[in-house]
Amino acid sequence: MKDAAAWRDYFVATDDEGLIALAAAASRAVQSLDQPRPGPRTNLTPAELRARVRALDVCPYEGVDLSTVLDELGTAVWAHGVRPLDVACVAHLHPPSVVPAVVTELSIAAANQSMDSWDQAPVATEVELHLMDFLGERIGFPASASGVMTSGGTASNVLGLTLARSWAASKVGVDVLKSGLPEEARRWRFVASDQAHFSVQRAAGQLGLGRDAVVSVATDSAGAMDLVALDAALARLDDQGLIPIAFSATAGTTDLGAIDPLAAIGQRARERGAWFHVDAAVAGAFVMSDALGPRVSGIELADSVTVDFHKLWWQPFNASALVVRDVEHFDLLRVRSNYLDRGDELEGMINLVGRSLDTSRRFDAAKVVASLRTIGQRDFAAMLEHLVELSDYCAQRIEQSTDFALLAPSSAVTCVFDAPAASASDLRRVQQELLAEGVMVLGRTEIRGRAALKFTFMNPLATRTDVDQLLDIVAERLRAG
Repeated sequence: MKDAAAWRDYFVATDDEGLIALAAAASRAVQSLDQPRPGPRTNLTPAELRARVRALDVCPYEGVDLSTVLDELGTAVWAHGVRPLDVACVAHLHPPSVVPAVVTELSIAAANQSMDSWDQAPVATEVELHLMDFLGERIGFPASASGVMTSGGTASNVLGLTLARSWAASKVGVDVLKSGLPEEARRWRFVASDQAHFSVQRAAGQLGLGRDAVVSVATDSAGAMDLVALDAALARLDDQGLIPIAFSATAGTTDLGAIDPLAAIGQRARERGAWFHVDAAVAGAFVMSDALGPRVSGIELADSVTVDFHKLWWQPFNASALVVRDVEHFDLLRVRSNYLDRGDELEGMINLVGRSLDTSRRFDAAKVVASLRTIGQRDFAAMLEHLVELSDYCAQRIEQSTDFALLAPSSAVTCVFDAPAASASDLRRVQQELLAEGVMVLGRTEIRGRAALKFTFMNPLATRTDVDQLLDIVAERLRAG
């Protein structure tokens, strides 16, 4: 049998020798990120990228020196990835990462705290709870609020609506996790706009209600839920004897960045005794800005709120959170286990697995706290406000242009437009050409049946001049035919 000491170098050690080795490896990894080609992505074809990757032997019989492996990843992978910091990377809600988060990722991985139970992550649990308290306070929740980190907005939305379903069942005396759906569930409905994230329908399907249980409400020209249409939908539900158990509002839709009238929706939810969930994966960051906060007024009425740190908080994937008004609502989700969440822990020990749909989780709260402490509220808010202003400026440029037509007002950081003289095929051609050449990662979607292009501003280093140049590039490509 091989001497186990021979394997020591594979593992992270925090003694002097171990830290020196880790620092050297980290330095080599950083060097591998050097990307000699400018632009938002490589111009290699899918086949060429596949060939480079398939040339790597995933697990050779004898291991390869780490420095060689890191160099190979640099030339075969990182040199050909998408570069979110490039100003021409404007297709998606895909942010550049801030340095404090990136370096803290190394510590998170090295320390490897598992966020399911207190005994695996004692101080890490306290950090996550502290961040959730901070976020609840910024949202405007009472002191009873708390939350949990998740892998993304979809996971947060599903968790929030899972709580909504369990809460509705508890009101008719049923523990839905133990006994299953009550007979009343046939009449239960989720209410959301026709621009709500697909995760609302996914949640309804996974929770046994079925996607048909989602009542889709029409939106206005900006893409926000129309209150007249909402009231008409609620009247139809009443006539049919159906019960809205949850209202899911959106603060920053994926395509248009639209923000639903949160306060009015929240009031209707309260009048009906329904759960009020706000998917603020995009615009949740606005609670950090005094200037932008009023755009999400009414979020404080929610029972649960989704916030994605890996969007407008500039965190590396993955980092999201679900924050609830009343921490006791998490008890609706809790399932005891003999080995993990027994219920006989010492006072003050909180096992976060009782709040999560996941068991093992990363200590992602650490990178968020490190970033916020380093950046500070002043600069954080200023960067957000700059991006919203860039989107507004882009919308103004489009309205003044003879090449483009704005398809909706700029609501957050997204600007959606088409070219009246161009066909859907023309828009697709331009988007795909720019992507293939590595010139621009441009968004393409469809709005009310019209093919559209999309700029999503996630990079605070972008300027008005960059916006002008991006629009000029697209216009020139369209004219070229």
